[in-house]
Amino acid sequence: MKNKISKLFIAVFATVVLFSSCKKNDPDHWLKDNITIVGKVPVVAGFTVKPPQTTNVAAGASVQLDLRYWSDEQIDKINLRSTVGANAQALVSTTPYQKAYSTVSRTDSLLLGYQVPGDLAKGTSIVMEVEVVNKNTLTKKQTLTLKIQ
Repeated sequence: MKNKISKLFIAVFATVVLFSSCKKNDPDHWLKDNITIVGKVPVVAGFTVKPPQTTNVAAGASVQLDLRYWSDEQIDKINLRSTVGANAQALVSTTPYQKAYSTVSRTDSLLLGYQVPGDLAKGTSIVMEVEVVNKNTLTKKQTLTLKIQ
């Protein structure tokens, strides 16, 4: 009996020593060694049609789009694209970043002009997409749909 208790005590002691001597690895150690932090993504706070205009537009009309955005990283440019009906998406404009801080909205603001094509049928949808591109290449996109009256 004494011999069994001694063997059991030695086995438990050896197990404790074995587990306490093992180096505990940080579970995120591999992840920390194998990632590169690029930066933060820009934020689009709002992308609307500038009042008094609405998203219902006439063919051939000129529309002002109001973009409110910000980023903790440096912004490079703003791309505006349109998709008219079932056609392919087309780049409308690329605007280099210029600081335009609005104390009212606490964002940068930018008015983007868009000339609606004049030969569109009533009911045609135009999907406008704005893309804010940071210098770290991270982007944020937002869409807005215009409808021809």
